[in-house]
Amino acid sequence: MSKVTISDIAAKAGVSAGTVDRVIHRRGEVSAKTREKILKIIEEMNYEPDIVASSLASKKTLRFAALFPSDNNPFWKKPAQGLEQAWQEVKHFGIAFEKYQFIYHDKYTFYEHLDTIVASKPDGVVLTPVFTDQLSDYLEKLQQENIPYVFLNTQLDNQQNLAFIGQDSRQSGRVAARLMDYCIPEGGKIYIFNFISGIGGNSHIFSREKGFLDYFNEKNLTGEKTLHTVNVNAEHPQELEDLLLSHLGMSNSARSETTGIFVTNSRVFRVADILKNEKYTNIRLIGYDLLEENVRHLRNETIDFLIGQKPQEQGYHSIMALFNALVRKREVAKNQFLPIDIITKENIDFYLNL
Repeated sequence: MSKVTISDIAAKAGVSAGTVDRVIHRRGEVSAKTREKILKIIEEMNYEPDIVASSLASKKTLRFAALFPSDNNPFWKKPAQGLEQAWQEVKHFGIAFEKYQFIYHDKYTFYEHLDTIVASKPDGVVLTPVFTDQLSDYLEKLQQENIPYVFLNTQLDNQQNLAFIGQDSRQSGRVAARLMDYCIPEGGKIYIFNFISGIGGNSHIFSREKGFLDYFNEKNLTGEKTLHTVNVNAEHPQELEDLLLSHLGMSNSARSETTGIFVTNSRVFRVADILKNEKYTNIRLIGYDLLEENVRHLRNETIDFLIGQKPQEQGYHSIMALFNALVRKREVAKNQFLPIDIITKENIDFYLNL
C-alpha cells in the first residue's frame, strides 16, 4: 500500500495541498469547518508525515528542557529514566535535551533553574510544578514566547499547559478509600497521614486526601467508620512516631485493634517501620510507589496495598507529548492520566520485572 500524501488528502477534501499543509503545520488562516474536515480525513487515511525528511530539510535543532526533582529522592529515579529513554528514541530528529534537577524541598534551586530555562528560550519544557508562589510569572513568559510546557506528575488547574502526564490524584485517593472500606469493620478507625511541606509541593497530597474523603462522604459511611487526618511536617519526620503512637494508643488492646492508615505519598515505609517495631498486629496500611523500602514491607505484609503511578512512563510520555506536538504536528491530549495500579504481595514481582 502506497504512502498517503498531502495531495491525496487535499483531493479527498476538495481543497488545495497548501490548505492541508497549513492545517498540518498550524499555519495561516483556515476556517474551523475546513480544518475539522481535513483533520477527520487525515485520521481516516492514517496519514503520517515524513518527519525524518522534514527534520533534515529544516536543519533546525529543537531544544527540550526538563525541570524535575533530583533522583536523590528514590521516586524520581524512574521519571528521570523515562525522560532519558524518550529522548534517546527521538534525538535523531534533531532534538537536544537539557535536564535541570532540584532538591525536592529546595525552592531557591527550583526557581534558579526555572530562570535559566525561561531565559534560554527552549522549544518545549517539561516541568514538575512543586512550588507555585511565583510560578505564574514564569508560565506567562513561556506563553508569551509560544513555548509549550508539560506538567510532569503534579497537576495544576486552570493553566495553559500543553499536557499533564501523571496519575489522577483524586481518583487514586478514591481507589485507596474503597480498598480501606473493604478492610475496616463497622466502628473502626481510619487515619489519613499527610507528610506536608511548609514551602509547597502539597497539591497532589491534598487531592488524594480529598478523593479518599469524598468516597466515604458519598457512601454515607463516615458515621460507621471514623476518619481522622494527621499532618506530619515533612522536614521533621522524627515527629511521626510520637504522632502515630499517640493516635493509635500503646495498650495491648490498641496494638491488636483493626485500624486503617492511608499514607498519601511514598513515605508509607516510615509508618510501616514504626508499626513493625512497636508490634502492631492488625493495622491495614495503604500507600504509594515501589520504593525499595515499601516493597520490603509489602512482602512482609506490614503494608497491605501500594498504589503504583508508573513513574518511568510519566517521564517518557512527557517528552513524547512535546515531540508529537512540535515534530509530528499532532494534537496532544491535555490530561494524560496513567493507570491507577493496585499492587499487593501477590503481584509485586510482575511490576518489578516490567
